[in-house]
Formats: sequence, C-alpha cells, structure tokens
Amino acid sequence: MKNLLLLLTFIPFLAFSQENNDCEERTMPYWANNINSRIKGENPTLRKAFKEIQLTETNIQPSNGFITLRLYINKTGEFCEMETFQIDENYQPTVFNNGELITALETIALSLTNWQRDEDYKTYNLIRLKIKNGKIEEIF
Repeated sequence: MKNLLLLLTFIPFLAFSQENNDCEERTMPYWANNINSRIKGENPTLRKAFKEIQLTETNIQPSNGFITLRLYINKTGEFCEMETFQIDENYQPTVFNNGELITALETIALSLTNWQRDEDYKTYNLIRLKIKNGKIEEIF
C-alpha cells in the first residue's frame, strides 16, 4: 500500500516532466521576425565548403537544373534534419548522377557548423546550387 501511494504521488511529476527535444519545436524561416539565421561567414563560407566538388564534378547528368538543400537548425545552432530537392531545367523532378551527387552534397552540408542567429528559434536555411552544362555553376 505504501508503494502504491508513493507511485501515485510521483506519476503527476513524471507526466509533466517530458523531455523537450529542440528539433521538435516549430520551425521558422531564417528571414522571419529578425531571426536572421546564417552560417558564420555566410556565402563565402558556403562557397568554400562546396568548392572542391564544384571543381571536380564536371560531367553532371542531367546537365542543367537546380539542387536545393533545406537544413533545419535548432535554436542552439545544431543540425536537426535535411530535405533535398532536385529539378531539371524544365522544373521537373530529377536525380543528378543517379543520386551520387546529392549524397556528396549532403555530406558536405552536414559538415557545416557555426550556424548563428539573432533570435533563439529553430530555423531552416537553404543552400541552392545551379547546374549548367554539367557543372555546378553557382552556389547561393
């Protein structure tokens, strides 16, 4: 009986003490409400991170299109998850280099650190790559 009473006393505390995962919070766009989420060094940092693959991948198929990486970053600047979008020059879904290119790009994106923000919110940040004539022409 004493154990039952003790258990009934602690159940309400256990119910209200759920662990809060920063990655499960509501996501805000990087540009909303003065959040101003960015990687330290911004575009030059992104271009430097992707520079090697930009120089070595010179025969991408299909040869024209766009890749977008959407990175979800929690309020402390840690990576949560990533979504990827690949479209050809006619804005139709595609897969570049049979999926090998996106795998390499995701690996590079996961290595990015030093995400900063002016407000503490979970955000998403976009990295876009323009593929033209089989090469990564632009990273923005």
